[in-house]
Amino acid sequence: MPSYSPMKPNPNSAAARSSGSRQDRSSTPPSQAERALRPFGYLLVALVWTVLGAVTLALPAALPFGLWSTNPDFSSREFVTGGDTVITVLFLVFALVVLVPLLGYAFVALPLGSVSLAVLSWTYVVRSLRPSYAGERLSSTGWSRNVIGPVTVGKTALSLLPVRLTPWTTFWTEIMFLGWRPGRAVLVAGIPYALASFLVAGWLFWPVGPVAAVVWVVVTAALVVTTVVLIAREYLRRVGGGNVSGRKPAARAERGS
Repeated sequence: MPSYSPMKPNPNSAAARSSGSRQDRSSTPPSQAERALRPFGYLLVALVWTVLGAVTLALPAALPFGLWSTNPDFSSREFVTGGDTVITVLFLVFALVVLVPLLGYAFVALPLGSVSLAVLSWTYVVRSLRPSYAGERLSSTGWSRNVIGPVTVGKTALSLLPVRLTPWTTFWTEIMFLGWRPGRAVLVAGIPYALASFLVAGWLFWPVGPVAAVVWVVVTAALVVTTVVLIAREYLRRVGGGNVSGRKPAARAERGS
């Protein structure tokens, strides 16, 4: 049975001290009770990650929506031209140097990490209902110091890793690692996206005329496309070696999902 175990268990964890390793467990067929219950478990996990994914995708709209809902009469023109020039310039510099990189990374990394986990969870829901997967485990947990997570003494756990690697699960696993493994390329890719979010709030509340609106829509779309291209380039760079995140995958490849 092919398996995917990119990270070794934390030797200090209870799981590592229990009888049998993770590799042994992933190679052991699930019990009859586990096969009966896992569709419901994966369904619950899939629903949670779907909601989280939707929330993270909506984050860039938080600024325009927040301005509109709290102050419908807000004007970005008055904000820029009506206040103290020094304070306005300092705020713009702070936004460009601090807010744009941080928010851009959040706008990109969080959807990459959560949407991919939602897709993988729904994949496991489907697999748990298929007889061809009844005799094998569907996902596993790994540990690494290179992923985002709560502060721990040992390594951070990363769940929902596919046991059977297919082109479908390999793609979404790599997308997941783009979000959960911090990298400069993802940080840079998020900057145009954050700029687009600020620009949308700016020209929507200026307000601008029809011609200027078209120009700003084109500029905003170009920034979003730039982010997509940079993410795609980083994805291709990571999978260039043919392995998921540079780690050796299963012994044989599987077709389908």
